[in-house]
Amino acid sequence: MENMDLTPFLVGILVFARVSAMFMALPVTGNAGVPRPVRMAICLPLAAVMVPAAEGARLPVTIPELVATVAGEVVLGVAMGFTLALLTGAVSTASEIISNKIGLTMSSMLDPMTGAHGSTLAALAQLLATGVFFALDMHLGCVRALGESFHALPPGHVTDPLGAATVLFEVANNVFRLGVQLAGPLIAFALMLNLALLVIGRMAPGLQLFFSIGMSFTIVAGIVLLGAALPAMLHVEAVALQGAWEPVHRIIRGMGGG
Repeated sequence: MENMDLTPFLVGILVFARVSAMFMALPVTGNAGVPRPVRMAICLPLAAVMVPAAEGARLPVTIPELVATVAGEVVLGVAMGFTLALLTGAVSTASEIISNKIGLTMSSMLDPMTGAHGSTLAALAQLLATGVFFALDMHLGCVRALGESFHALPPGHVTDPLGAATVLFEVANNVFRLGVQLAGPLIAFALMLNLALLVIGRMAPGLQLFFSIGMSFTIVAGIVLLGAALPAMLHVEAVALQGAWEPVHRIIRGMGGG
């Protein structure tokens, strides 16, 4: 017992920490509606397969070193998964903005994907973005990115846990800007429609157009235009997801001190 080699066990712990952290942050397996046993059933076999790829691992000697090393692997995995989760949020961000502009702020629901309350349009857009995620085989790309990360940055070699912060802020900024750009045409439509109703209301105050037909017309027209624009919005989402691996690789290099 004294001569037992704990190297495979320690490597397995570090590999599992990175794999499970990434899948906890991904836009599908990280959702609140996914049971924990299902996550474990995905992460444990995948970590076992990834152990041979973790050559050159730097193993901790003491308990504090083990805790610090596991924490570094968790931060790296979360950063990789959260990057992909951010990039799937452009369409839902645009839909949330559109919902606010066309008067659907009161029609909120519990999003089954995230477990948070949001507009019905945003929840629908998130479900469609998840479909795009699978249609592009991004789930297989995540496995490939994990394997490449163990070659580029073996377990125990995370030297700069904050190296991903710049990339994450940049991705979040780009996603929010893309969401506003996607929502721009419908925001302009809602603004012009409200201005037209305002002018007509000033010219004929007795009609009360805004309260009689204005709100209903704005909601119906906004939903119709969003439905017409949704295929183009999902195409933009697909292009954004296809470029997701560049920031993921930057995170790996940044956290390795490169």
